[in-house]
Amino acid sequence: MFSVLKFFWLLSQSSWSLMNPNLNPLRHAPVYAKYFLSILLGCFWSLAFGLYIGELLTIGYNMLGHIAIISMVFATWGVFRTVENTYRPRTDVNWLRAPDHSSRCDELTDEQRKELATKI
Repeated sequence: MFSVLKFFWLLSQSSWSLMNPNLNPLRHAPVYAKYFLSILLGCFWSLAFGLYIGELLTIGYNMLGHIAIISMVFATWGVFRTVENTYRPRTDVNWLRAPDHSSRCDELTDEQRKELATKI
């Protein structure tokens, strides 16, 4: 009974906090567990509403629709995350320095180049 009351308490706090993956109880689970549990909950909810309404012939279609929508949400999240990690501007790389953080030749003046050539 306590979990049912907690569910309604969560629902009354903010109706979207239950659907927000950063605020709902699944926030600490790994992504594959969130995906599986979201599909499982979607199928159970469609089964419950199908039984309640009495549309026993459309329960399968409803479950497939839930699976398709939840899968596309996770696929979209994966694509956005991959693109963000691949194409974001890199601020940690100094392109005017060599890997050992020494200056490159194109940063030197003519006199400094002559001094380095005589040292070498």
